[in-house]
Amino acid sequence: MWGVVKLAMRAAIWRRTSDPPLVGLRLLLAFAALVAAVRAGLQLVEAGAWQAFNPYGLNAVIAWIALELAIAALFVRPAARTTALAAMFVLSVIADIVMTAISVGTPVVAQAAGQPAVINNAVAGATYTLLFVWWVGAMTCIVGSLEQQSGWRLVGRIAGLWLALFAANVALPHTPVFVPPDFDPRNANWWETVYAAHRAEGKPRMGQGTGQGAGQGVGQVTQIEKSQPRLLQDQFARLPPSRKGETEIYTLAIAGWADQDVFVKELDGALEALGSVLPIKGRSVRLINRRDTVNTIPLANFPNFKAAVHAIGNIMDKDNDVFVLVMTSHGEQTGFALQLPGGVAELTPQQVAAALDGEGIKNRVVIVSACFSGIFVPPLANDNTIVITAADAKHTSFGCAPERDWTYFGDAFFHQSLHPGADFENAFEHARVLIHGWEMMDQATPSNPQGSFGPALVAKLMPFFATNPRP
Repeated sequence: MWGVVKLAMRAAIWRRTSDPPLVGLRLLLAFAALVAAVRAGLQLVEAGAWQAFNPYGLNAVIAWIALELAIAALFVRPAARTTALAAMFVLSVIADIVMTAISVGTPVVAQAAGQPAVINNAVAGATYTLLFVWWVGAMTCIVGSLEQQSGWRLVGRIAGLWLALFAANVALPHTPVFVPPDFDPRNANWWETVYAAHRAEGKPRMGQGTGQGAGQGVGQVTQIEKSQPRLLQDQFARLPPSRKGETEIYTLAIAGWADQDVFVKELDGALEALGSVLPIKGRSVRLINRRDTVNTIPLANFPNFKAAVHAIGNIMDKDNDVFVLVMTSHGEQTGFALQLPGGVAELTPQQVAAALDGEGIKNRVVIVSACFSGIFVPPLANDNTIVITAADAKHTSFGCAPERDWTYFGDAFFHQSLHPGADFENAFEHARVLIHGWEMMDQATPSNPQGSFGPALVAKLMPFFATNPRP
């Protein structure tokens, strides 16, 4: 091992090594593992938090190292191949450390100088130019030492190796092991930055009469509407009043789209996950649009939403208790989709904010699993509100196929991340990383989930996440 390190270190200053030792496959794999560990560690330095760990990033690192080996092997003769590749990995460690130091230090220096854009661009261009020249010279010394060759033909071969590795780096996505705060999957490689096709999941547009809405007769719709007050009252009657001196958690859960049972399944799973960290048992109201529940559970429409918010607001201590709103459905850039008997409607962010504000409900958690759900953040976010959405205001989310139990967001947040010991913010960060990984594997346009965590409510909920939920 020391012989390979010595070979690489001499090559790093463009000096050849006479009679370098030849190593076998096991030592090459050991250096590959070293490279993987160093790259993961450097990503942690840039990300700044262990919570940014992304399991899919390990796959990407291993795949990239395997690809490096495969490409580089084509440019080195078999007798010296494993030694040259092992030394190349030592050079990679040196280059990775220097590049990370530059990427971390340059913005600080640029900001202090008052010209961040100019300095950042200049340093980036100079760094890549110098790295190319240095790496070609160093690898030329390594291969030249092992093959006893020199001249421009050897330099050209190593330059070709660099270009091949560079092309692979451009073409293949890189998922980080530790995701920095500014990581954008669209910039994981260059070709994805021009990937403009939004992967649609066949979501019907607002105003289309489909499924339940199109198939209901006028008389049947009238009968359903007449049953709503009774169904609502049945749910409201089960809600226990707030206990003085206690912080109670009340939940309103909404599944908006009737034709796909994934939303109902996700809603049930979400309530179960919330119940594992917060004492919501017996304090939940459900509004669901489904044929098989239309006679037993109130519809998810705007009048029922307002009635539910009003009923919960009358029971809870509005200044002390916490109201949790969970919504899952399709979405548009104007609102949350509701497929109802007789047609399609939507629940807008402004309607949600007005209902909660009108009832004077201070502490709110709003979780929206839908396309374009980032539109709910600006009207609701404040110090006493947590808002978590499956996408930003301009992008779709994924995973709403009928055969699924969860959408991508629901699976990542409720199923995989929200558990005892993980608060909403940690669960969201973990879920965001999972979603990025899944979307990159699908080559899907990133949904970019959003989270706003009001500090006052975060502090208020902290005791619940530190202990097991009360019954």
